[in-house]
Amino acid sequence: MKKLFLSFLLFVGMLYGDVKFTDMFDAYDEAKAQKKLVLVMLSQEGCSGCEYMKNVVFHNKDVSKYLEEKYITVHLDIYQEPVPEELEHFATPTFYFLDEDENILKRLNGGENAKDFLNTLKSVEEAYKK
Repeated sequence: MKKLFLSFLLFVGMLYGDVKFTDMFDAYDEAKAQKKLVLVMLSQEGCSGCEYMKNVVFHNKDVSKYLEEKYITVHLDIYQEPVPEELEHFATPTFYFLDEDENILKRLNGGENAKDFLNTLKSVEEAYKK
């Protein structure tokens, strides 16, 4: 039953939106050129919170639209890709919100539902504009 429910959530998520991930090496150049912030998601294989964020929250139409408009998104698997030293983690998912000059604006440990994550995205972007 649990697998059926997760499959349903994945299918519903596919109907709404999708987040495009950028390579870490290009993220800051794109952020400067497009006047956007950078969101880095640190994850690992087998992390249920990571899968929920990627397959449900990031597919939410409001979240994906806001990310597309305001952020350059990067996904790094902590065991398969190099993670910059300053992006510490003790668990996954861990999210870093950065400006185009690589300054850390906020760190979020763990996942959130779509509504709360969208509010987090907006609050970081609003604080940065001031």
